[in-house]
Amino acid sequence: MIQQRATSPITTCVGTMTGNSGVYISARNVVCGISRHSKSNNGFGSVGSHNLIRGNINLVYDNDSVDTPIDDRDVKIYQSDSAVPKVTQVAFDNINVTTISQNSGVFVGDVQITGIDSHSKQNSAQGTTFGHRNVEMQNLNYVEDRDVIDAPIQDQDFKVLSR
Repeated sequence: MIQQRATSPITTCVGTMTGNSGVYISARNVVCGISRHSKSNNGFGSVGSHNLIRGNINLVYDNDSVDTPIDDRDVKIYQSDSAVPKVTQVAFDNINVTTISQNSGVFVGDVQITGIDSHSKQNSAQGTTFGHRNVEMQNLNYVEDRDVIDAPIQDQDFKVLSR
């Protein structure tokens, strides 16, 4: 005899998510091959609330002949034996996530994951300012990134998920 348990609804609050991040909530999660590739130049970046930025000079000079060539020819294979998955019972009152960074996640239930890739190249003259009521004044930031080929990414692989 299988006894069913009453579950309360899930309340999920996520503050910040960045590349290749996720919140997966279900009885069965199957993730096969998530890719993220990026190249960014930030002369200043981003600033949170209630911060003072004054009189700053931020320069980025990125004179590349070839800028971030990406070759991501993945082969993604999902194999299922068609078997009935195990019954998973999950009950939470709430899930609170403040920040999820690259290639991370919150997984609830029967989870099977393969092939998560993340590649990035970043130049930041100032970057990001976190916090509350920060004061930044009279800063000079300079980045010069002269490459012939900037951040070549070769990511060719097989991603197999068998169930």
